[in-house]
Amino acid sequence: MAETDNALDKEKVNQSILEHIVLGVAHEINNPNAFVRLNLMNIKKMVNLLRPCFDEYQDKHPDEKFGPYTLAELRSKISQLLESTVGATVRIITVADKLKQCTSFALSQSNVFSVVDVVKNVVEMHRFLLDKWADLELIYDPETKYTINGHKLQFEQAVSILLTNACDAISETIKKAGGEGKGKLIIKVSIQDNKIHIAFKDNGCGISEEHIKKIFAPYFTTKPQGVGDGMGLALCQAVIERHDGKIEVQSELGQGTEVTLILPYHKGE
Repeated sequence: MAETDNALDKEKVNQSILEHIVLGVAHEINNPNAFVRLNLMNIKKMVNLLRPCFDEYQDKHPDEKFGPYTLAELRSKISQLLESTVGATVRIITVADKLKQCTSFALSQSNVFSVVDVVKNVVEMHRFLLDKWADLELIYDPETKYTINGHKLQFEQAVSILLTNACDAISETIKKAGGEGKGKLIIKVSIQDNKIHIAFKDNGCGISEEHIKKIFAPYFTTKPQGVGDGMGLALCQAVIERHDGKIEVQSELGQGTEVTLILPYHKGE
């Protein structure tokens, strides 16, 4: 009975941690994003105010170049960059809204989904990071249905955290080596003993034995100030435990890290 009560208490604690972290993250995303959107709008207005000056200068010096671009080309590129950046802020709002969906209402909803589909979706969401820092290898059997029963949005967030952490670890190693080349990230999905294993293996900076004992503690981070808030792995662990799973971590400082999610396999259609 005591063990059951302890399990229920832990479930409540995990749910509380998850909801507070997710709402906090969504809030922290929206605040600076609103600031960025406001600044972008003001920059667009200022560029429009300068249009008569640009038109006059362009008429008088149509072939003059600023670096590799003429003034007309520069104006076009500035306009494109502003519009695409404004579009990105809209995407950020959508992501923040998805995070909010991971709280009270979404926590009570579950369905069967493919973890491979989620991994592929998260990979595309982080394509800009992977293209810059890592060559990705995704290993799985295309004939196998790697399905679990759970909360898809929450699980997507957990995968996103692990992928981002791997890219951060790889980028730190590359920067220390002079900034050239790319690292390696292998994501392997398999079924072992009726459990789905999702392993994220990178050749980044690795984690010391001292720090590896603390990585799931809320607010603990080895990242530079302003880069990490120490909540990512705490959130990830809460999500995986809500899916009756566990996380295993193997790491060696300077060699890389392997994080494996182990979850119950759902065989239903």
